[in-house]
Amino acid sequence: MDTSLDSELRAGVPLRPSEGGRPGQEAIVRNEGIRSQARHPLRRGRLGHHPEVSAAGRAGRWLAGPLLGLVLAWGLAAGAQTLPEQAGTAAAPLATPALAMYGAAAAADPVGPGDLLDVRVFGQPQMSGELRVGPDGAIAPPFLARMEVGGDTAAAIEQALQTAYARLLLHPLVSVRVAENDSRRVAVNGAVERPGVYSFSGGLSLMQALGLAGGVDPDKASSKVMIFHAPPPTSRLGANGQMTYTVNEALQTVDIDQIERDPGLNLELRPGDVIEVPEARAVYISGDVMHPGAERIRPGLTLAQLVSESGGLLPQADGAHVRVLRLDGTTRRELVVDLGKVQRNQAPDLALEPDDIVEVSGSLPRMAGLELLDFFTGTARWRVQQSVANRIP
Repeated sequence: MDTSLDSELRAGVPLRPSEGGRPGQEAIVRNEGIRSQARHPLRRGRLGHHPEVSAAGRAGRWLAGPLLGLVLAWGLAAGAQTLPEQAGTAAAPLATPALAMYGAAAAADPVGPGDLLDVRVFGQPQMSGELRVGPDGAIAPPFLARMEVGGDTAAAIEQALQTAYARLLLHPLVSVRVAENDSRRVAVNGAVERPGVYSFSGGLSLMQALGLAGGVDPDKASSKVMIFHAPPPTSRLGANGQMTYTVNEALQTVDIDQIERDPGLNLELRPGDVIEVPEARAVYISGDVMHPGAERIRPGLTLAQLVSESGGLLPQADGAHVRVLRLDGTTRRELVVDLGKVQRNQAPDLALEPDDIVEVSGSLPRMAGLELLDFFTGTARWRVQQSVANRIP
């Protein structure tokens, strides 16, 4: 093709048949132009038939480059800001899978004999179920030998079972939780509001255990509390091949009235401990006092204190000859105390002992004088006081 034809093609002028040319040459050239436009869309303006369309195409090519660069720059900037945030948020659920938290709720307390464990092996129902910890502190998982778990936490048992099942399974996922906490219990008996057996988690002190039982009875309970510690059972193999378990107990006495001054007496209890709150031994007072009856003995209780707590002496009482009957073996010996001298700080007060009986008898001269006062004045004050004292509980 000559240069004139090439210039016409660039200008978009339709071809004319030349001398000696073949008919249909214009259609052939046009077909070639269409195929060229299909292969190179950006060159559409060079082979088109309208110059204004070609100019618009060239302008679009100049504008497409800067616009494409701006779009790519904005996309990269937005991706740089959002990708680290998405990575940070996606890492949180992967660090703590839901199944890993299944057995972590009871992972704080060590298990012991009698506890019931709920074991789950993901995707393996034949290996899942409940396992009771035996007296020797061992469990018997399916398809595994007996395992010693006494004193281990639920999390440690999870790891041990996962390691053991890894010999049979590919990447096993095991969860363990304590379904029944039968090993961590204490018993509170005696003069308390609600005696019984109480389960606990974590640590438990003596005063906390008494609080669980509703507290001690202020009228009946003794301040001396007995604690029976149950050490872990010992086992030995007998001559007949049978395993024998021996449980020993140790007794410890605590005066709960001294805990306020000595906090170290508030002992930390162990699973299996038994707390016995005995009823306090009492002292008894009768005769011419406002409120005769029994009073709980406590350390340091004296005769003057007992009389004061009983409401004091009646007018006809003989305070100079107060009799105290004290148990001495199988008999009682008599102690006479002048309460008037004690109250005037002229004689030492008498410390009372359990089961003492205090008798305050009436004085004959006082009773005769009160009778004469009643006869001449008619006031009868002492009779009114005595009748009121008999009716007040």
